[in-house]
Amino acid sequence: MTTPTAARADETASSFSALLRDRVFAPFFFANSLSNTGNWFQNVAAGIVVYDLTGSNTAVGAVSIVQFIATMLLTPWMGALTDRVNRRHMLLAGQSIAFAGASALAVTVIVVGIDGLPGPWPIYAATAVIGLGAATILPSLQAVVPSLVERRDLDRAIALNSMTFNIARSIGPIAAGATVAALGAEWAFGINALTFVPLLVVLLVIRPRGEVEPDDDSSADVREGVRWILDRREVIAVLAATLIVGWTSDPFSTLMPALAESLGGGDATVGLLVGSFGLGAALTAPWFDRVKARVDRERIVPVALVISSVGLATVALAPVTPIALAGAAVSGSGFLLGVTGTNSELQKAMPEHLRGRVMAWWSVAFLGCRPIAAVVDGAIADLTDVRVAIGVSAAVALTGAVFGLTRTLATKAD
Repeated sequence: MTTPTAARADETASSFSALLRDRVFAPFFFANSLSNTGNWFQNVAAGIVVYDLTGSNTAVGAVSIVQFIATMLLTPWMGALTDRVNRRHMLLAGQSIAFAGASALAVTVIVVGIDGLPGPWPIYAATAVIGLGAATILPSLQAVVPSLVERRDLDRAIALNSMTFNIARSIGPIAAGATVAALGAEWAFGINALTFVPLLVVLLVIRPRGEVEPDDDSSADVREGVRWILDRREVIAVLAATLIVGWTSDPFSTLMPALAESLGGGDATVGLLVGSFGLGAALTAPWFDRVKARVDRERIVPVALVISSVGLATVALAPVTPIALAGAAVSGSGFLLGVTGTNSELQKAMPEHLRGRVMAWWSVAFLGCRPIAAVVDGAIADLTDVRVAIGVSAAVALTGAVFGLTRTLATKAD
C-alpha cells in the first residue's frame, strides 16, 4: 500500500525528472550547470594561486572584492535594462563578457606560467572582467526562469536553478583542487574558459515559453523597483535574510586556503572543503518541496540560518579534516534552503514587468555583500585566526535566525 507521503515524494521526483527532460528548461539547466562548474575552477584556482603568491587572507579576499564589486554597483541598473530588452540577449552579452575575461586569463597563464605572473594583478584584472559579465547576467538569469517552465513548475524550477550553482559547488571545487594539485592552475583556468561555450550555444538556439515583451516605457528604471520594494516590509525582510545567507557563505571562498593549511592539507584539501559545502547544498535541493510542506513558509529561512550556523561552528572547531568536511556539508544544506526560500518568495510576489529590477536587488543582497564580507573575513583571519573568522560568520548566521524567528512570531501574534 502506498502512503500519501510516499505518493507525494514519487510525484515530486517525477516532476523534477520531467523538468530535466523538458526541451526548453533541460538544455539551459545542464549548460548552466557546466558553466557554473567552470566558475569554481576559476574561483578555487585563483584563491590557491593568490594565497601561494602572497600568503595573505586579505589578498585572497581581494579576489572576491574584484569579482563582486560590479554586482554591488551595477546590478540594479542591469536589472532595469533586463526589463527593457530581451532577457536572453542580456544573458548572451554577459556570458560573452565573462568568456572574454576567462579566456584572457587562461591564455596569459599558459603563455607566461604562474611563476611568470607579476603578482596577483593579472588574476584580479581578469576576475574583474568576469565579474562584470556576471553583473550583466545575474538579473536575467533569475528573471528568465519563469519563462522556461509552466507556472505550476516554478518552485521546482527555482530549486533546480539553485541546484546548478550547488552541483557546481560540489563538483567544481573538488575537481579544481585535484586539477591544480596534479596539472597546475593553468589547466584550471583553461577549463573554466571552455565551459562558457555550451551555455553560449544554448542561449543562441533556445526559445523560451511565453517570453515577456521588453518594457520600453521610460518608467522602467531603478527607482520603480526600489519603490516597490520599500512599500513592502516583507520584501525588505526577505532581502535582509538573503544578505545574511550570502554573507555567511563567504568563508567557503575566502578562508578555505588558510583553513586547509591549518588542517595540514594542500590544494586538494581546499577543493574538498569548498566542494563539501556544495555537496551538502546539492543533496538538499531535491528535498526542498518536502521541507516546504512541513515547515511554515515564514520559518524556512530562519531554520536555514540555524543549520548554516551549526555547520560553520563545526568547521571552526574541527580538529581534523573529516569533521570540517561534515560541517561544510551541513552549512551548504542550510545555504541551499536559504537561497531557494528567499528566491522563491520574491519570484512569486513580484509583478512580471518588475521581475528584472527586483531580482537585481536580490542579486545585490546575495552577492553584492561579498566584497565587504571578504574584506571582513580576511581581516579577521589575518588579525586573529582563520577559525575565529569562521566562528564570527556562525554567530552572524545565528543572530539572523533569531531575528527572523522573532519577527515571524511577532507577525503571527498580530
